[in-house]
Amino acid sequence: MAAHPVLADEPFRLNLYTEDYPPWSYPAKDGVSGINVRLLQLVLHNTGYDGRFSIVPWGRAQRFTQTELDSCFFSAVRSEERENIYQWVGPLSQESVQLFSLDPAASRFTDFASVSGFRIGGQTEDAFTDYAESLGLRVERVTEIPVNLAMLQSGRIDLWLAGSVGGPFIARREGVQVFPVATTERVFELWLACNPAMPSEVIQSLNKALEALKQDGSLEAILADYR
Repeated sequence: MAAHPVLADEPFRLNLYTEDYPPWSYPAKDGVSGINVRLLQLVLHNTGYDGRFSIVPWGRAQRFTQTELDSCFFSAVRSEERENIYQWVGPLSQESVQLFSLDPAASRFTDFASVSGFRIGGQTEDAFTDYAESLGLRVERVTEIPVNLAMLQSGRIDLWLAGSVGGPFIARREGVQVFPVATTERVFELWLACNPAMPSEVIQSLNKALEALKQDGSLEAILADYR
């Protein structure tokens, strides 16, 4: 705990970084909200820890977490490449990855690997985009997810790569209807990823509190508000 000087009567405080990615996290009148934000707020309440939630570009969230000892970011895919860079709390939620078109009559594909010849928009430092590229797709990356939706509307890309839950939520918020043309067979778990120097007892406490919320129905109650 030497790297985390906290007075005995002060709660442990975490800096929690995320991006604008509804319904998991998004700006709200009172700060930051969303399914995973509300879930983590309950986790913090039940552990007695304090947390400061901030929305920043996705790449910056990862860099902050790697350099700030009391920091975490979410909602992060727990990939092989990231496994040893962070300590993990979760999973918080899950979703598949889809390719979206503005055309309701666009061709549907049975799998990602069969999609070729299209201009696809994805995100920098993003596990979903990494996965699509591992299947042979060529993806143009931008720093923030909503930019891709604007590029899709302007015709700069043909297909938009996003989460199966987050993509439609973002589009609906912007008044745009999108149509999935391909879906990954793999379902990705979304986690809270924390600085590797964070005390192990903090990680254990967070995981224990999260599991209790899954068992007592709190998570289902939050999900029900977004259905």
